[in-house]
Amino acid sequence: MRGIPWLWLLLFTCSVQAAESYRLDAAQTQVSIEVRRLGIALLTAHFHQFAGALTVDRNGSDNRIDLTVLTNSIEGPDPQWNARLRSPEWLDAQRYPEMSYHSVEVRLGNQTDALAIGKLTLHGVTRPATVRVSRLDCSAEPPGSKRPCTFDAQAQIKRSDFGLPHGFWVGGDEVEILIRGVGIPSDR
Repeated sequence: MRGIPWLWLLLFTCSVQAAESYRLDAAQTQVSIEVRRLGIALLTAHFHQFAGALTVDRNGSDNRIDLTVLTNSIEGPDPQWNARLRSPEWLDAQRYPEMSYHSVEVRLGNQTDALAIGKLTLHGVTRPATVRVSRLDCSAEPPGSKRPCTFDAQAQIKRSDFGLPHGFWVGGDEVEILIRGVGIPSDR
């Protein structure tokens, strides 16, 4: 009988250390881009259709980030920009209906920061991409709770790296991808 409390303590500790999996809640998550020209924000647009998942393992290496975005779901500041963003001049949404990011490695920093190293596929081209995660809050306290995981993430890319037209008159080369995410606990 004396060993039973230790068994409960061991089970409690194991559940705290287990990796937690989440799926992005599309109703509460925002995926957007900010286009810059000469370092000045030219345009901000949002994607309305996407799916994603993340795994957070504070005591191991089972961390992961995956995101797939439907390029045709982008909305900019007005209908003219929407058509332009979906056109071959930008995302070529008809020919390339999705863009995706899959992490290869996620390095957890302090309790609220992480660095994801992975691959971004855009416009039919796959290139390395680094995503910086901040304001990460995936606390599963008490263990087994169904609390959401919240985070902000950002990556900077160049349109030219993905074979997209770029230049001063086309809208600039620098693009920042921003995610304000809410993940809902999911079963593995």
